[in-house]
Amino acid sequence: MFKNHNFVLLFFSRFFSVFADAMLFIILLSLLGIFGINAIGLSIFFIFSTLPAIIFSLPAGAIIERKYLQKVMSFTDIIRFVLVGCLAIINAIHLTPTIIYIFIFAIVLCNVFYIPANSSLLPKIVKTEYLANANSYIQITMLFAKIGSYSVGAWLIKSGLSYSSLLLIIGSFYIISMIMILAVKPYHKNLSNNEPKTIIQDVKAGLAYIKVNKLYSKLFQIFGAAWLVGSSVDLYLISYLVEILERPHEDLYIITTYSLIGIGLGSFISPYLYKRINPKIGLYASSLFFGIIIALFSLKLPLAVLLIGLLIGGFAQGLFLIFINTYLQSNVEEKYLSRVYSLYHFVYTGVSLPGYLLFGYFIDRIGIINTGFIIAAYLIVIALVTIFYLPSLRDKKEILEERHS
Repeated sequence: MFKNHNFVLLFFSRFFSVFADAMLFIILLSLLGIFGINAIGLSIFFIFSTLPAIIFSLPAGAIIERKYLQKVMSFTDIIRFVLVGCLAIINAIHLTPTIIYIFIFAIVLCNVFYIPANSSLLPKIVKTEYLANANSYIQITMLFAKIGSYSVGAWLIKSGLSYSSLLLIIGSFYIISMIMILAVKPYHKNLSNNEPKTIIQDVKAGLAYIKVNKLYSKLFQIFGAAWLVGSSVDLYLISYLVEILERPHEDLYIITTYSLIGIGLGSFISPYLYKRINPKIGLYASSLFFGIIIALFSLKLPLAVLLIGLLIGGFAQGLFLIFINTYLQSNVEEKYLSRVYSLYHFVYTGVSLPGYLLFGYFIDRIGIINTGFIIAAYLIVIALVTIFYLPSLRDKKEILEERHS
């Protein structure tokens, strides 16, 4: 894979982008911690981080289809650089929680365009038979980028470096990401500028494509139902860290490191499992294991046991991420890929909004422990529904060819 020059450039461009986003996340949480926000305030932060996907994901996919993918990604890098610079200036003058909420909205809006463009570009520069490996390498590196950025961000905050200085460092990472993605040649796009359809017509065509393909339709239904609550796991763990473990927000890396290492291990082995087992297993295993793990948290088991549980849950999530991305990139028609990925991003980010609202309210009203049992029960039920509702993600021809070989 690393003999592919374009893949290397895409790989490192994504690395610096993710590293910057993750460090920014820790810094924003730490800044909110200074204002003493509670579970409701944290829920508002997550809500503002999901609204852009709800509002803009579907039209973003149609817009991306008509643009050069590298230019879309580089433009979002420039915008994020400008936004981070503005926040650094505002922080030196007068910062409020409202400004932080608006800022996270703007940053995530950039990702609404960046992520589908990135996912659509990968199959254009990597052969189909290597997509699982490419997704695995990218996923593993992105996870360790997050681990590194969480740890480095927490260390820099505790070392006394000003938040404005940290924000300027993050801005430099976006510039590096922009330079690398513009070096990927030739430039690619999915639709010709001569296409007569409007953006709205393109959006409708993309949704119709998924609706007609019943398997894709069921896949997104299951994914949406699971992520409606699964996304609230982050909110739950942060609240657990602060209220039960009595740690500051920047110590989030204590919990996330084990989960991310597990995701990395799952991503590493997933290319070997993808063609050997039904990819459907990777979809329900994540819900099942995380349901069990959240129940263990609510039982207040020793932290060492909980961290091992997060490692196992992360492994299952790593399988899920590689399996679903490889399956979509290998099976969805090229001209619909950006629109399908925009719907994927819509579900992954936007559908979580009701979950943040509901479980932020539950944590505030009935406490973290009782809320954990509700989350756990729901995820386990979703895993069981997936087993019986979602058909196999492997066709008979593929199975027969594998048996013959």
